[in-house]
Amino acid sequence: MQVNGSSSNTLSYINDHKKSMEASLGKIATGKNEQLDDATLALIASSIGNDIGTLSQGLQNATNATSIMQIADSVTQSLSSSANDLNTLAVASNNAALSSSDKASLASQADAIKSSMQNSINNAQFNGENIFGNNMEFSLGNSKITADIGKLDVSSIDISSQKSISEFMKSLQDVQSTIGSTTKALGSSTNSILSQIGSLNSAKSQMSDADIANEINNFSKQNLMLNASLLSQVHLNSVNAARVSQLLG
Repeated sequence: MQVNGSSSNTLSYINDHKKSMEASLGKIATGKNEQLDDATLALIASSIGNDIGTLSQGLQNATNATSIMQIADSVTQSLSSSANDLNTLAVASNNAALSSSDKASLASQADAIKSSMQNSINNAQFNGENIFGNNMEFSLGNSKITADIGKLDVSSIDISSQKSISEFMKSLQDVQSTIGSTTKALGSSTNSILSQIGSLNSAKSQMSDADIANEINNFSKQNLMLNASLLSQVHLNSVNAARVSQLLG
């Protein structure tokens, strides 16, 4: 009978509303999204965790690389200042009015400056590795950054030749340019990695955590619909009972 079909549909609606209510109630109670089974959640969480771990190590590598660039930058600034001092001595030395003793004194000062500069270059290290004259590669998880920090040598500097000082300063500027571009690239990569880690953590949280407010609204909605379906079922039962009585009468 058509009545039985309507009754069957109503019962189906009642069961659906009950299941939806129970699901929402479970999420409200645990705060967890039960749409995915534990095994699937564990697999996805493990994959996301591995990605986060890779990026986190990349972030650590970027931090180390930035420290290396900071050391290199500090040394090159000091070398630049010393090169300017050497140039001043060179100008002073190229003065016919100076005596041999005066020139020898200037040369001695220049040698002391050159010795200090070379010590700074030699001592510029990170974890025991020289920074200058080293072609370095930094793995940032999903990308890489290379930095070829040129070799610097003050042995060719002679205050009797301003050209030798100028050539050293040109080499120094090339190194500073590499340091600057590498530092900029590292800063950009660091921001990108932080953004990726944040997105992955958010995705992981959304995957496993339920939207409690949404579930509460859904529970209330399904509860109202369940009550309506129950009233409809009661009405249908009454109608069916009346019809059965008429048939039997």
